[in-house]
Amino acid sequence: MSKNKDATNFPILRGESVSEAGEFSGKVVIVCEPKDLEREWASDSIPVLHSNLESFFNENPESMDHLFTKVTTILAEFGESISQFATYATQHGAIAVVKVIDATYVLENDMHIRVEATENQGDVFFID
Repeated sequence: MSKNKDATNFPILRGESVSEAGEFSGKVVIVCEPKDLEREWASDSIPVLHSNLESFFNENPESMDHLFTKVTTILAEFGESISQFATYATQHGAIAVVKVIDATYVLENDMHIRVEATENQGDVFFID
């Protein structure tokens, strides 16, 4: 196998899957502030939530619930396996990966990625 093909099989980020198992490909949307949530979400949008938003979502759980109605997959730099984040993800049948360290620094807006969630592990792969 060539080095180029090996690179596509190596995750660029890893976190803890807290909801549905599965795979989803889409475009990254970096979310660092609550105002970044006020947008039209495309069907292939993958919000990547900065760690600064943890307290916002704890104080405004309806915002998290609303976000899960708009997207299929969410990556977060914060969160726990047993949390409101996991509960909303499960209720909406979404893929949710928490503890994705430095995701908002490694990923960029409109980057095409694939997220694979199995059991307790979530992997993020760069597509192009």
